Amino acid sequence: MSLQAKEVPPSPAREGNGRDSAKAVFAVGGLLAAFGVASCCALPVALSLLGISAASLVGIGYFAAQYQRELFYVSAACLGVAAFLLLHRRGSRACAAGAVRSRSVSNWGSLLAILLATALLALTLWIESPL
Repeated sequence: MSLQAKEVPPSPAREGNGRDSAKAVFAVGGLLAAFGVASCCALPVALSLLGISAASLVGIGYFAAQYQRELFYVSAACLGVAAFLLLHRRGSRACAAGAVRSRSVSNWGSLLAILLATALLALTLWIESPL
């Protein structure tokens, strides 16, 4: 009787952890960059139209205004990668017969971050284009 280490096949839950964390990192990075792009011009205008003070955005907007174009490109790239990972993961997931497909919290969080960042970028392009 030999004592050999048995190789355990990777479970589907462990297999997707790298992709899920990468997707979340890119989605949050795209959201933060989009917030930086919108904080100098578009977000204060939109908030003031709603009657909300935007005085707290002065420091962020002052710093981000210098790098608005670069932040726009970083945001677009991060959101593109996050959307690709989100859609690629959805298409490549195989279910066993009779299994229930559910979306994880990270999928919903990533989708929400992507949609919010896309709305911020669209608002920025509508009010004042950084390009």
